[in-house]
Amino acid sequence: MQNFWTYDDNGKVKINQSKLISFLADSGFSKVKVSNTNFLLVHEKNNRVSEIEDTVVIDYVSTYLKKVNNEDVLEAFSKGVSGYINKTKLKLLPSTELVNDRDGDITSHFFFQNICCQVGDNKIKEIEYENFKNRIWESRILENKYISSIVGKSQFEKFCYNLAGKNNDRLLALQTNIGCLLHRNNDPKNSKALIFIDENISYDGTANGGTGKSLLLQAVGKCRELVVIDGKNIKTNSWFKNQRIKITTDVVFYDDVTIKFSLEELYSMITTGISIERKHKDEIYIKPEDAPKIAISSNYVVRGTGGNTDIRRRCEFEVANHYDAKNTPFDEFKSRFFHDWDDKEWSSFFQFMMNCVLKYFEHGLIIAKPINLKRNKLISLTCIEFVTFIETGIIENEKWESKKTTLELFVDEYPHLNNTSSHKFTKWMKAYAKDHDLEYEDRKSGSKYQFYLKPKNLRKEASND
Repeated sequence: MQNFWTYDDNGKVKINQSKLISFLADSGFSKVKVSNTNFLLVHEKNNRVSEIEDTVVIDYVSTYLKKVNNEDVLEAFSKGVSGYINKTKLKLLPSTELVNDRDGDITSHFFFQNICCQVGDNKIKEIEYENFKNRIWESRILENKYISSIVGKSQFEKFCYNLAGKNNDRLLALQTNIGCLLHRNNDPKNSKALIFIDENISYDGTANGGTGKSLLLQAVGKCRELVVIDGKNIKTNSWFKNQRIKITTDVVFYDDVTIKFSLEELYSMITTGISIERKHKDEIYIKPEDAPKIAISSNYVVRGTGGNTDIRRRCEFEVANHYDAKNTPFDEFKSRFFHDWDDKEWSSFFQFMMNCVLKYFEHGLIIAKPINLKRNKLISLTCIEFVTFIETGIIENEKWESKKTTLELFVDEYPHLNNTSSHKFTKWMKAYAKDHDLEYEDRKSGSKYQFYLKPKNLRKEASND
């Protein structure tokens, strides 16, 4: 590697800028264009690429000069470092292609410390790194080693079985949900937000915490690059709301969103890609096929527009209320997940997670059959009292009913809702009709207002009973 400095006739050090750039290029530094006006600094070694800041370049040069024991050059470099290493000068670095280490349509890779595992074709294939020639981001390398000879169910698999209500069909659906999040491949036409909510939702103003939803996504974060966003403090209108997302981010997890949150806020991220703005830096745009997947957890039904677009953009899984403050995973397994595990337990965990990807490849994304979801969604649009009232069967389908009489019966049953207007009650009735695939009609007969409900596929004319 040639020197990037010379000495003048007086023995003074002179650093040659072009040779310094060549030195850095030979050392694996380059730039990657991510927009018309913006680039990333990267460093590549052994086919592993890291996104870096200019301080890493400065540290590298300083360390090198200390290694070759050249104090004079180190002193000269230190005095003029801002002139040698800056954004403008680093643009002289050679350009390299942006690393694309996304998974294929039917394959997925897990990079452990000791081995690479290729998941696909109904098997987990181990590949030695010396035989893996593709460029990958350094951040893909997991902290753990993998031991393939481990057999038996992991604690985490048993945990997931409990979250699935100890039901094998629901466990399979949950596995495909996990597998979808782990698969680094995005089809913009079929992208969905994966939403994890409680099977039993409290409507007394208290939230059911500790059911395992966040722990589920922490597990994904042990396998993939995960960004967690506090669902209670989403800065919807901030220019910098996505600033923690990187081009290498695999999953963005909105943890514990509030009852006011709407999936509509994320439609563009799910379908058209993500724009990232950081303070004092140019915007970076991630195309939808390269964008991270979206996961959400909530103690409430996640609202949306209710139309076909909303339905297509969500996959909801109701987590069984097996765990709570009085029965935690630690109580059951006598182990803190991800902290107390030995190499055997870690390998069992990774084996289960990779098998989730295989389940996803085999079955596709399974949307679990709703348990209480349909009822809870109706409650979120109306109120629990209305749903309880309507479930008594007091309203008969295919019969004209008096709006005034029906509202009076409701208020008699729930006096604390005596300020419910006729307009609001009609809106609730329409929500109920839509939820139960009914047609809602109303009319004025003399001075009376009436409504009528009938199945949508029923063509029978309404009677005047």
